[in-house]
Amino acid sequence: MTPELAAFLDSDPEVVPLVRLFHLNFGSVDYYLNETEVPLTFSGQTWAPCFGWIVADPLRVSANPFDANPAHYTVWNVGNKEGEDLAHEALNNPASWSDKLVRQLWAVRGFPNDAIVVHVGRIVDVKPREAEGLAQIRIRAETIAAARNFTPLGEYTDRDQQRRHPGDLGCQYAASLVGKKIKGWLVG
Repeated sequence: MTPELAAFLDSDPEVVPLVRLFHLNFGSVDYYLNETEVPLTFSGQTWAPCFGWIVADPLRVSANPFDANPAHYTVWNVGNKEGEDLAHEALNNPASWSDKLVRQLWAVRGFPNDAIVVHVGRIVDVKPREAEGLAQIRIRAETIAAARNFTPLGEYTDRDQQRRHPGDLGCQYAASLVGKKIKGWLVG
């Protein structure tokens, strides 16, 4: 952040003309989108209007900077060609989005070369969802620091399970079954 932008933000923190920007790398396409209804240029990149077909949930940041801190995005399939294309590719070609980059930035009108990065993550999950009769997909992107939290050597531990599904006791239960035969399961 430049000193000029910092001074501008401090001058009247209650009235800041922010624009949220999204950069999605999905398959062979890079989407550069903004939340307004007109194209905008920041840092030499033109950001197309998204017309509401992608929205971001509020970020929840933990006290530990190395936690996954996922960001969730909803893509609405509302007849917009870009939204339909993205939803179709997401649901039919997981290789096109797995581990691809998503960035969420704030830009201040009048400061075109000084966008503020809010979240950078890799797409780890895409799920279809129906809400109020509209088809949509949910994208979960975890910060790059999340790779530090994975268990090495392909093991899957209770810690991994708790990160993905808080409160689930499946891994603890399975660990208590060592040496027992369970119908339909392998020997623990």
